[in-house]
Amino acid sequence: MALLSELVQRFMEQERGAANILPLESVMAQALAAARFHAGYADIASLIGDDGGESASEEVGDQTALSLSEWAQIRPLFLLYVERETALQLEATRSMGADPFGRASSEVGSEISQLEADYPRRVFCLPVITV
Repeated sequence: MALLSELVQRFMEQERGAANILPLESVMAQALAAARFHAGYADIASLIGDDGGESASEEVGDQTALSLSEWAQIRPLFLLYVERETALQLEATRSMGADPFGRASSEVGSEISQLEADYPRRVFCLPVITV
């Protein structure tokens, strides 16, 4: 398991590097948003209490530990959130004469809506019980 902050740091340093124009705080905010959205539909193992229920003392934060499979479910949404935030930042520079590149925020927003609508089906898991 890796902490959400470690996964974001790895994303910033190894996956996007110089191609990312967002500061760490903005990328972390997008990761938190994606992880919190995920937690609405599926359990995060590190937040499950000893009694099998959710731990009331913890919520999704930058120190939340995620398994590889949890990150695999969260990551596509996180990437879209980062792309939308990047597009919004680039579109904001248009008034200063810059020509934005990449997809428009509305295009990315449409893809996010589709992914979020399909998310409950994607993360649904019913444990198998044998008698």
